[in-house]
Amino acid sequence: MNEHYRHTQFGWSLIAIVVGVGLLELTVVALSTVSTMAITLAGAMAAIFAVLLVMFATLTVVVDDKALQLRFGVGLLRRVVPLGDVVAARAVRIPWWTGWGVRAVSHGWLYRVGGRDAVELELDNGRVVRVGSDEPAALLAAVKRMVGTKEGP
Repeated sequence: MNEHYRHTQFGWSLIAIVVGVGLLELTVVALSTVSTMAITLAGAMAAIFAVLLVMFATLTVVVDDKALQLRFGVGLLRRVVPLGDVVAARAVRIPWWTGWGVRAVSHGWLYRVGGRDAVELELDNGRVVRVGSDEPAALLAAVKRMVGTKEGP
């Protein structure tokens, strides 16, 4: 399969927040009277933060001959969008309050690790897939080259 586009975006804001909260937690535990419960809770929180970073710190997008593939982090969360299902593609701005990760949006799904720019794919079933990107023009160009879509309204 020929890859026509591949890019990994880092969610620097998420990384900074998770690391900052983790350091704050460790500081509070270190400065407090350490009990077994505090150490257990600190360990549980550290594990949760580690899982968040492994699962959501990056988003890799690949456009090949047949599909647009999305992979968060190490690849536990994935999505494959067949290019044959795409009827329109356009660049969009995502409101800051929609958050990061995988989110349900009006008529579809959003996949994002940071920033406000995205490429919206309109599918033949009326659903949409929005892919957050720090290089939306390149992603949009690759999708359009492969599917020959016209820009949507």
